[in-house]
Amino acid sequence: MVNLFSVFDPTSYFGMSLNWIIMIFVIIMVPSKIYLVESGFFLMFKSMFLGVSSVFSEVSYPNYVALNFVSVMTFLYLVLSNLMGLFPFIFTSTAHPYITLGMGLVLWMSFFLMGWTMSFKCSAAHLVPTGSPLMLAPLMVLIESVSHLIRPFTLSIRLAANMMAGHLIIGLLSSISLFSLLSFSASLMFQSLLLMLEFGVAVIQGFVFSILLLLYALEYY
Repeated sequence: MVNLFSVFDPTSYFGMSLNWIIMIFVIIMVPSKIYLVESGFFLMFKSMFLGVSSVFSEVSYPNYVALNFVSVMTFLYLVLSNLMGLFPFIFTSTAHPYITLGMGLVLWMSFFLMGWTMSFKCSAAHLVPTGSPLMLAPLMVLIESVSHLIRPFTLSIRLAANMMAGHLIIGLLSSISLFSLLSFSASLMFQSLLLMLEFGVAVIQGFVFSILLLLYALEYY
């Protein structure tokens, strides 16, 4: 009987009863979210993500959940980058053409190649608009091809130019504040108004970039 119940005794290795580790393994199997308390920032970010996702899902409904997720995350990244660039002494990455052009080219090229690979007939059909005369079909193909190829450049330049323009105007207004007290007051007032406008521009430009990227991607599927 003693030998029969000895299988339930914990076995010791190197002076340690390693069998008791199974108690920790049971805890590890429980999802970690059970132990976490969602912070206010996480709840705000979650509600923002769900709100933006519902707006983008109206365009991509009922399919293309992955495209919707990529567009929403691109929007949140651009908005946060644009807003951080409004703080003093912080480099505005989205105002640099290298950053915006890299994002536009990579995302657009990914959707372009995937669309032409998965659905060649549907993607080629977009090169000839519906109702165009048959005689003008070769010319329409050339025009549409050029318009498709310049899309990542228009996306990137639009974002970089809008973000750069606001910072330049704020910098010019700050330079007149050293002349007199009146110029300082006027400069402060105009800079405050322009800064509030830039908050709106930061959100709108992120939305425009993301929604156009989603629309371009849907054309290839």
